Amino acid sequence: MAALRQRITVLAQAGALCIGLAQNAIACAFHGYTPDPTLVDILMGSEHVILARHDPSNPRRYTPVEALIGTTDAVDIPIPVDADTRSRLQRNPGDAVLFARDGPYGPWVRLAVLDPGYRAVVDTVVARQTAWSLGNDKDRFQIFAARVNDRNPEIRRLALLELDRADYGLLRDLKLPKVSRLQQDLETGDPDLRPIRILLAGLSRDKRLVPALSAGLDAAARRDVPYLGAYATALIELGGAEAVSHILNRHLAPAALSIETREKIIEALAIHSQTGDLKTKRGIRRGVADLLSQSPELAGAFARQFGFRSDWSLSDPLRRAAAARPPTAIADVFAVNQYIGIADRAD
Repeated sequence: MAALRQRITVLAQAGALCIGLAQNAIACAFHGYTPDPTLVDILMGSEHVILARHDPSNPRRYTPVEALIGTTDAVDIPIPVDADTRSRLQRNPGDAVLFARDGPYGPWVRLAVLDPGYRAVVDTVVARQTAWSLGNDKDRFQIFAARVNDRNPEIRRLALLELDRADYGLLRDLKLPKVSRLQQDLETGDPDLRPIRILLAGLSRDKRLVPALSAGLDAAARRDVPYLGAYATALIELGGAEAVSHILNRHLAPAALSIETREKIIEALAIHSQTGDLKTKRGIRRGVADLLSQSPELAGAFARQFGFRSDWSLSDPLRRAAAARPPTAIADVFAVNQYIGIADRAD
């Protein structure tokens, strides 16, 4: 839906500007790209949402049966009913197809075929449209956290896509159930859902997943995959300060990885410097100070990632690193100078 995609793109671009020209601005899901709007995003952004079924007099056409937002008056859906949908609707009189319009006069977009259980989820979203639009994110994500093991695979997928949008600190605060088939789906499931499944593995409190996450981080670092940071974040969540030390020594201190690749891992350290327990935070700050004394070329990456999260605890190590080896790339010069300037004013 063009209008909604444009609004989300503008927000993503604004976020990128806030971190001083950082190249890895999409932090919450570690995709490396802006995820498409979910069904919930579309419902929240639409002024006209209806349910439809095939027309008995012309089974290849849809006819509206109920309006969830707006009315059914003068609704004409030019999308034909495909054979599979027509067969399903004939077998299940309680099912209906969900459509939403992009703007008052925009095109109709088919969103999903709803059984009664999926309809209940949609009704919940519609009832909370105003509250969620005003920013009640925790309620939104908690509702979908409770659906990650739903019997309907389409609802399970929607639940994961929703959690994929959550800021990590908020995701960490949710009441998360034990996710069924998590380890298997990490290896064989939908690649688009791998970042959120990795994060959920870290939040599972299941120490048996540490070897799989550590191996996943090694492989992701070698291939420089977009969700490399998700593996690092999950491993620190389960392993705490010990995992921080492992990551610093194995992946950040050696110069085998490019600075761009290492910045994806640095993002995970910045996240846990903000959300982790006290021992983990102390391990990060001591470890990063030591690392910057050995690898001052990483100053720009640390300034971007920690500055984006308003963590000004690295001002002294960054000042020493910049003095030892002044950054030369424009983005790094800007990031380090901006970080130090703001940190000085914050004292």
